[in-house]
Amino acid sequence: MTSKDQKVLIIGTGTFGASTAYHLAKRGYTNVTCIDKWPYPSLDSAGYDINKIIRTEYDEPLYAEMALEAIQAWRDPMYTDIFHETGWILTTLGDPKAVTHLQKSYENLKNKGQAHNIDFVAGKDEITRHVPQLKNARDIDNWKGLWNKQAGWAHAANAIKKVADEAKAMGVTFISGAAGEMVALETSGDRVTGIKVRSGDVYAAEKYVLSTGAASPALLPELSTQLWSKCWTYGLLELTEEEAAQFKDMPVVLNHELGFFFEPSTEGRLIKICNEFPGYQWKQGTYTDEAGKGHKYSIPRYASEYPQDGIPKEAMDAIKNFISTVIPQFEGREIKGAKVCWCTDSPDAHYLIDTHPKYPGGELLLATGDSGHAFKMLPIIGKYIANALEGNFKPEWKYGNRKHLDSGRPGDEVKDLADVGIGERQARL
Repeated sequence: MTSKDQKVLIIGTGTFGASTAYHLAKRGYTNVTCIDKWPYPSLDSAGYDINKIIRTEYDEPLYAEMALEAIQAWRDPMYTDIFHETGWILTTLGDPKAVTHLQKSYENLKNKGQAHNIDFVAGKDEITRHVPQLKNARDIDNWKGLWNKQAGWAHAANAIKKVADEAKAMGVTFISGAAGEMVALETSGDRVTGIKVRSGDVYAAEKYVLSTGAASPALLPELSTQLWSKCWTYGLLELTEEEAAQFKDMPVVLNHELGFFFEPSTEGRLIKICNEFPGYQWKQGTYTDEAGKGHKYSIPRYASEYPQDGIPKEAMDAIKNFISTVIPQFEGREIKGAKVCWCTDSPDAHYLIDTHPKYPGGELLLATGDSGHAFKMLPIIGKYIANALEGNFKPEWKYGNRKHLDSGRPGDEVKDLADVGIGERQARL
């Protein structure tokens, strides 16, 4: 039986960390501390963003069920002015993998009695009936996909802040700066005895939750066998007040081959545009396994540390192509605030929520491997992590050999940042 007064240390205050702190506090845990390099919401978290998609379509039944649970939680008054249920339209130009994903997603929702929320669409007339803001889009008659009214977006950074604020109000302690930045595990034999931070302090606890997202392999290199840290790119388009009014309450629009965008933010009238591609890696980590064999692996190159990077030219070109194709009335306008956003994928796109096998005492719980679909679970994922902390694990999330499955992301070549003008080569200029 887990004691509610045991000391729990959570490393990382992004989506997984903040939600875990909140749910542990709700369960009556009285000695919970969260540490992070940054005050919450952590600048390096994938959830540090103006908006993220909230959706229910999954070709994996487990996540379809969780997404339906999560969207109910998003409707709680706690998320008023944070969650916007605008609906969304998920389309493709005909990629076979995307079509299969749509079909499986529909079947999963149908099996959950949710098919009434969905409408199949094809061509300009059907699509613009749901999203009139696409009336100027080029080649839209070649689009086909799903409209789902049970979807939308949330202001991501504000949502994490809200959850962490609630956790703090229930007694959770938050530490940031050098005193909150983990640099190493302290161990004794096969036991974890503490977390060493940048200031030199060591925090000891009875349970540790590593919810450090893309930084997880950099902190514990052995996790590079389980996780692959990658980044994606986005840019911001500023609208006038009149333009923003025309796009207000617009459903989220995603095209599998081109990218996606949202209605304008309330702060600054900014439309966020993301190009679709398999992501970039930065293969700068080195790990020597137990057999003495060396491995190179990807580690984050965070925008907070390298603000001068921006995004690769090819990514900027893809964003501009999205604009000229989908919202051509804004063609040629300046792209502002172009940045990368780091996530960490697992081979089969399942989360990694399990005790670290190197420490059989079970004191170190790994809660990472978002695989690009974690933020939408913010209101509920901490419940599942808390369950794991108490010994109730989901087999899909276990540490170990996982099959490499198609993630649903377009393309199959993950380039290194150094090969597209950022990182290693740029540093030598």
